[in-house]
Amino acid sequence: MMVVIESNGSHGGASATFVAPKMVQRMARFHTLQVANVSKETSDCIVVDFKVPEALRTDFSFTHGQYLTLKLHVNGEELRRSYSICSSPLDKDHICIAVKKVDKGRASTQLVERLKPGAPLEVMTPMGNFFTHLDASQERHYVAFAAGSGITPSSASL
Repeated sequence: MMVVIESNGSHGGASATFVAPKMVQRMARFHTLQVANVSKETSDCIVVDFKVPEALRTDFSFTHGQYLTLKLHVNGEELRRSYSICSSPLDKDHICIAVKKVDKGRASTQLVERLKPGAPLEVMTPMGNFFTHLDASQERHYVAFAAGSGITPSSASL
């Protein structure tokens, strides 16, 4: 969960607000991306860095707070799992997700224990509306409280 408190900078207090950004609607599609790097963050959590080819950069452009859906095959069964993007939208060459191993989780266990750089994965284009519109001409001060799964999407906002 993440709560964003917006302040106009005056001493009059703060209020929780959300301004829906203008997004370009696109058809969600799977593409094969190559895993550029797998970083072990903790004993049960990894960050997966995907290399985004030049031809797919527009399809994989994103804003903070969005997620990627992976299509995996585990023991002959197709699994689809969504993971929050934790990289900066300014880096057009790479896109990263964090994966925490879940007890008895078939997809997360496969990823955390076996994923290696160079592996191809089926990745859906970014989706989700968990963000606020950022406009440099409308500068504001933000305070975010994040816990649990809210930590990952908030890291892309920093």
